[in-house]
Amino acid sequence: MASADAVHLSGVFCELGNGKAHRELQRNPRPLEESVSDALAWLRQHEAWQRGAESVVPRTSAPMGETAMRVVQFAEYGPPEVLHQAEMECPVAGPGEIILRVGAAAVNPADTKWRQGMFRDVAPLTFPHVVGYDVAGTIAATGEGVELLPGRRGVAMLSMGSKGGYAEFARLPASDFVPIPETMDLAVAAALPTAGLTGYQLIEDHLRPSPGETVLITGATGAVGRFAVHAALALGARVVAAVRAGREDEARALGAVKVFELEPIDPSAEIPHFDHVCDTVGGAAVARICERLSGAGRIGTAATTPIPMQGLAGPPEMMVVRPDPSRLADLVQLVAQGDLSVPIACRLPLESAPFAHHLIERGGLSGKVVLEP
Repeated sequence: MASADAVHLSGVFCELGNGKAHRELQRNPRPLEESVSDALAWLRQHEAWQRGAESVVPRTSAPMGETAMRVVQFAEYGPPEVLHQAEMECPVAGPGEIILRVGAAAVNPADTKWRQGMFRDVAPLTFPHVVGYDVAGTIAATGEGVELLPGRRGVAMLSMGSKGGYAEFARLPASDFVPIPETMDLAVAAALPTAGLTGYQLIEDHLRPSPGETVLITGATGAVGRFAVHAALALGARVVAAVRAGREDEARALGAVKVFELEPIDPSAEIPHFDHVCDTVGGAAVARICERLSGAGRIGTAATTPIPMQGLAGPPEMMVVRPDPSRLADLVQLVAQGDLSVPIACRLPLESAPFAHHLIERGGLSGKVVLEP
């Protein structure tokens, strides 16, 4: 192809807003034919989107034009300061896998527990380790047998202990990818998987309240608690909320019929009897509240702080969240319809992961902390 054609293509890409392709044609010292070949691939992709002919979108198992990525990892268990930024080779999609260009990665309490080494006896990590399980972004590459196309926006929950969401790219099974609307904020989408699925699985799979039964939800205004409230109400249950001081009005707005302060508990406060306890907090305060649990009631907890057993009618059932793309798709739909809100406490750049972990460990946040690579 003539040099003039390459210059023309460069101008086309500049007009299309594809700065990366434009810069490639301007500076790439490789033979012209190779540069133009890459440029034409980008151009065909853009034209396919314009025509709606998605089948023409070029497929590749690695992010086009990328060989390395930034990650946040740790090489030993310890405080937030063990987290550090590093460069790692970009992942390549295997059969049935996709590579997601991460636009947002939620920070969860479980992330801090993995970093601290809480699970080292049952699930030791291989170092260096990239933590993070909730990611939202755009498909950058696909492996063999994948029907999804590059450019599709979506969200996913990575498997616990895997490498990891605090990165510019993440590799995952295509079956775990859940599409999201073009208008959905990636930070909001990334905030859904762990918190949303934990709240719903606590209610639907562990407690299973019947219509009219009363469910006490501790930490009802927290990231997990608000999803549990929504799930319980959807099943026809009544919700009693135990929350931090100052969060009472927020809990009532979520739909709780009665709200009281979790700690310290006012001895004069009227705490009703309830049929089930959905705990997201743990600790001695929850144990005292559980004294009002009906004899056949169940206690389900997702808290890493244990509930003391003394005085309890039965042992709490500890739950561990599991990926559920189908239910995650339902949550995406609820948010898209405006039926469910997901507050974001703060957005931080990837390199601020240590500060993000400090925020999570301090507690008291009114929304999710999200890293934006």
